Amino acid sequence: MDFQQFVDTFYSPTCIVSVEKKDDGGYGEIRIVSVNKKYNEMIDARIRNESGCYGPVKHSSFIPDTLYSDYFPLSRGFEDACFRSAVLKEEIQTYVHLSVMDLWFDVHVLPLDIENGNIFYCTYTSTLIKRAESVLSRNSNIQASGDVLAACIKLHKADNLRDAMESVISEIRQICKAEGCTVLRINEAEEKYSIVATDFAPGSKLRRVTSFPDYYQIASSWKGMIGEEGDCIIIQNQSDMEYIRQVNNPWYQTLVEAGVKSLVLFPLIQGTDLLGFIWATNFDTENTLRIKETLELTTFFISSHIARYNVIENLERMSYTDMMTGLPNNMACRDNISRLIRNQRKFAVVSIDLNHFKSINHTLGVEAGNQAITGIADRWKTVREKQSSDVSEFVARVSGDEFMLVICGYQTTEELTKIITKYSDALSEPFIIEGCEIYISASFGFTEYPAHGGTVDMLVSRANTAMSEIKKAASSDNILRYSPEISQNERILEIENKIRTALENDSVFFCLQPQYNMEHKLRGFEALARMKDSDGNLIRPDEFIPVAEKVGLIDKVDGMVFRKATAFFSDLVKDTGKKLTLSLNASVRHIMKSGFIDEINELIEKSGLSPEQLEIEITESILMDSVNKAIQCINDLKSMGIKLAIDDFGTGYSSLSYLNKIPADLLKIDKSFIDRINASESSRQYVAAMISMGHIMGLDVISEGVEEEEQVEALRSIGCDLIQGFCWGKPLPPEDAEKLVREETTNDAKL
Repeated sequence: MDFQQFVDTFYSPTCIVSVEKKDDGGYGEIRIVSVNKKYNEMIDARIRNESGCYGPVKHSSFIPDTLYSDYFPLSRGFEDACFRSAVLKEEIQTYVHLSVMDLWFDVHVLPLDIENGNIFYCTYTSTLIKRAESVLSRNSNIQASGDVLAACIKLHKADNLRDAMESVISEIRQICKAEGCTVLRINEAEEKYSIVATDFAPGSKLRRVTSFPDYYQIASSWKGMIGEEGDCIIIQNQSDMEYIRQVNNPWYQTLVEAGVKSLVLFPLIQGTDLLGFIWATNFDTENTLRIKETLELTTFFISSHIARYNVIENLERMSYTDMMTGLPNNMACRDNISRLIRNQRKFAVVSIDLNHFKSINHTLGVEAGNQAITGIADRWKTVREKQSSDVSEFVARVSGDEFMLVICGYQTTEELTKIITKYSDALSEPFIIEGCEIYISASFGFTEYPAHGGTVDMLVSRANTAMSEIKKAASSDNILRYSPEISQNERILEIENKIRTALENDSVFFCLQPQYNMEHKLRGFEALARMKDSDGNLIRPDEFIPVAEKVGLIDKVDGMVFRKATAFFSDLVKDTGKKLTLSLNASVRHIMKSGFIDEINELIEKSGLSPEQLEIEITESILMDSVNKAIQCINDLKSMGIKLAIDDFGTGYSSLSYLNKIPADLLKIDKSFIDRINASESSRQYVAAMISMGHIMGLDVISEGVEEEEQVEALRSIGCDLIQGFCWGKPLPPEDAEKLVREETTNDAKL
């Protein structure tokens, strides 16, 4: 028979497969005899390694009548289907899930009535399924698919992974008609393995995998057996067990001890990440293919759910951890204080600030400063670990060079002071950083619950006040207990009163700083809050904005600027017809308010401004306060058509895994980086790397604080998209901003 002429008559990707039948009834070599054009294109794609995930291919092009393993990884599923079709003359319809690329293939294997001694033949057709959902609609061919879907859908209705998985795995075991079924989750970064769920038939004598002291080593050995594309492992007879004995004897020994006679094991993979394994033990080997299909479909749902759970778990862990030191962060510290207040336990809050720390950054650089911070954290971890079991100490890093201690279990204030002194004394020895001996000291101010307050804010604020007072005194005493007599910062109170007066008089106003593209075409404006006191004197933004944030008035300042700026800007763009963007700064406190979205909706309705012409600027730090709430708020803004900008990029401590979750449009590089862009080649490349990072995430990049033409040229050479700064435009009062827009409108008309 002319196999090539025959296979060319198929429309879908098809090959002719030969199967060698052995005397013992099993099979030997399996070869691809010939392929049609579309199947040959699939082989060519593997040869070119287009996805970056395939294993090596032995030939530079398809060679007729060669082993299938020369082009594809060894696959028990492929071999079984071809054997049953070619030798046993069964018509096979199944599917294959390539989990590394999340692709599904509809597979048809048909026997050919051709034999050549002990060589039998079949056709193998593999068609890409564009939507995984279509697999579920094939109930006539995959009888268990509806049951699998019904079982796995429970995962998406449950918050607790283990409880949901226990129920699901019991149903999957019954669908597979197996004696046991288990899901194992792994954390490769920490080399940890844990059983998420397991279920056994009543009266089962199977030995559990966890009863073996080295079961994590057994699980590790499976990674080498499944290959790069995550193939399944099937054991259905003694011949298969003999194969396992040869390639993985330690596992074989445990299988024998456990009473395993048959097993189907699938890796749980999301993308290229191995999340764990699922396996069914002692199943009905008469239905191996259907059970394989059931578990393959199950892995699709379970992998997706575990991956989602891992992301949430990791985000929660990261949101409570300072990434540099590994200590709890400000959020974790405040939650701990809240818990102690609820339990009405006596405890102390200690605010710690490093003395003259900025000089380290200025003289030795930021990296040296980071080394100092981690060194301090390590010493304080050691102090904490050496304390008595009666005293509980919680050490957190709450910001750049600020730490906090929460201590409970002490008996007297004198004992508390001695404990704090140990943390102070831990800094007495110098730190060796970049070959230099660096001496670091700190100031400690503390409050006690309930004597000094009954809320988190009150305790922390008063501890900060005590710390600031002892720091200001600059004496040899560096520990101070809060007392009402400690003088308040008069300037802060003065600024706070001026802010309140301005808000009451509706006298907070705004300026507009222009933003340009690299061709010096106006892109829009950023609205900047401005304030004067009752005598008409301008209060610097770097004075009133931090105070407004500290005393909880920043959202009211923001709101007044939002209202006035949008009303002006809406009239301007309607009158001139210009397509410009108005960028508004939203503080973390403001955007996290429950009514923020409603406020923005009302703002758009009253001003008549198109949402597409509005941009909200947020800082990276918003994700450190409440990840889930922040991302929900951001998604709501995006659904309204509002643009989103990430401000002060590079100055925060949040990781790229956060930023990758934000559907932003614009990345703003902080002025501190632009100031140094021409200072050295490394500074220039650092900014270039941030611009490249923004482009990789699909964002436009604007550099703010650009004050010199040399900086403009440097930014142009490394691909910056937009410019903001004194070089091309200072903040303007509304009338001057209007004049600028009208002049550009006139110039555009002339062109």
